[in-house]
Amino acid sequence: MKVKESTVAAALMVDLARYLERQGIPAADFWQGIIVDPSLLESPNARLPGSVVERIWDQAVRLSGDQDLGLHTAENFNPGALNLLGYVILSCRTASEVLGRLAQYSALLNDGLRVRIVKEGAQTICRFEVATNFDNYLLRSPRHALETMACGTLVTLRRLTSTEMKPLRVAFQHPEPASTTEHLRIFGNVAFGQPETAMEFRSADLDGTLLSANPVLLDMFDAQAKQLLNQMEQRGPVSRKVLDFLVRRITVAVPTLDEVAAELGMSERTIQRELRVENTSFRQLIEDTRKEIAMQHLAQPGASASEAAFLLGFSEPSAFTRAFRRWTGSAPTQFQSV
Repeated sequence: MKVKESTVAAALMVDLARYLERQGIPAADFWQGIIVDPSLLESPNARLPGSVVERIWDQAVRLSGDQDLGLHTAENFNPGALNLLGYVILSCRTASEVLGRLAQYSALLNDGLRVRIVKEGAQTICRFEVATNFDNYLLRSPRHALETMACGTLVTLRRLTSTEMKPLRVAFQHPEPASTTEHLRIFGNVAFGQPETAMEFRSADLDGTLLSANPVLLDMFDAQAKQLLNQMEQRGPVSRKVLDFLVRRITVAVPTLDEVAAELGMSERTIQRELRVENTSFRQLIEDTRKEIAMQHLAQPGASASEAAFLLGFSEPSAFTRAFRRWTGSAPTQFQSV
């Protein structure tokens, strides 16, 4: 039986490609030999096998000549690359809560990486642990992903608190690179070849209220993130392929099952059978896709329910409102007003 392979949110690799474009490296060169059609990665929940991500990092470092690429892309990352988790983090009340949500939902970014938050007296330790119970590329090539995660976490805390958040200690398990100048600039106190990969903070530094805090939105996004995490853990390979196609097409017209079958090179009966095995259905995947796109659309400033209804192919706004209530328990106007 084939061993399960870790997966990574494609949005993170798209953000890496865009960073390299700003450095003068064309996207076509970046994806060459790795991804045939990069537009497929624009789906909000598209994921890539860890082995593909491993090749992407190798190619990115080779093209850029930047041995500290993980640090540099994290310093300049677009919060939108975090998708729903980004909204959760922005709505948190404190930096401590940000770390807690990162630990809770880290699998949405990389299901081969676990984040653990431990409070020990006046210190809070954020541990980054590589999962070992399946085929995980981080066991072979941990450096760039772990440095990106650590740096991205610190950069996010600094952005949200508007303070120079200084960790008491930063440790990496991987060996010390040839140059640590950038690590010292970003982290301050940093060590390599350690028993764990972790950052340690003063707990008091994490307790201040964030300017972007919104408890009502946090509850709403929290519920969506939990559901998405559950869905991701349950999704099988056919479900993921169908979802990717739906996300790309549903704002043009809701695809039919025969269109999906033609796209995937499978029969309709086979798709239906496989979806049953994966505890879902074509209709449910359409609902899930519409819900996610609606939530993302309404989270944008100035967005309206009527626009979302039109975007998702509802016959009239009232039909969209009924669907939104079924999905979230609240009306679109309530979601927009919080």
